[in-house]
Amino acid sequence: MAFYDTDKLQNTQKSNLDLLQKVSAQVLEGAGELAKLQLSTLRSVTDEHFENVRKLLAVRDAEGFVDLQGSIGTPTAQLERLLDFNRQVYDVVSSTQAGIAKLFEQHVELGSKQVQDFVEEIAKNAPVGAEPVVAAFRSAVDGANTLYENTQKAAKQAAEIAENGINAASNAATQAAKAATTGAK
Repeated sequence: MAFYDTDKLQNTQKSNLDLLQKVSAQVLEGAGELAKLQLSTLRSVTDEHFENVRKLLAVRDAEGFVDLQGSIGTPTAQLERLLDFNRQVYDVVSSTQAGIAKLFEQHVELGSKQVQDFVEEIAKNAPVGAEPVVAAFRSAVDGANTLYENTQKAAKQAAEIAENGINAASNAATQAAKAATTGAK
């Protein structure tokens, strides 16, 4: 009698391959979104740059130049664009990470169920006197499941803390830039 079922092993391998394919798809989708964001930003910055050069070429006197200089590229506007870009990058990375985490969570739950089924199968077929070994094995599986759940909770809390920190830093930078611009006027 074998302790493992080859069909179950093959199904597990297929499941692992499917998970890898789904994770790869998530990563590629995230990379595609980042590329679109970068291209869109580059296009916008380039268009703005050429428009500013056109305005500069249209200036005919010193007063017009001073007026143009004051309207082009204020630090507050540049900072706000940079912060907006960084928020969008963070959103893409965060959503990609969340999708991958969800896939792994589902996979771990399935794997945990399979391990529990395996332990039950061993318990049924264990020889007399092996109860302490089976109990220790069950305890180890339960401990691993508890550790995984605690790790998941900690990771989610860390992600929330990081997001709150990014939002706070972004708001503080925006306020500082506005204050600096207002003070300079």
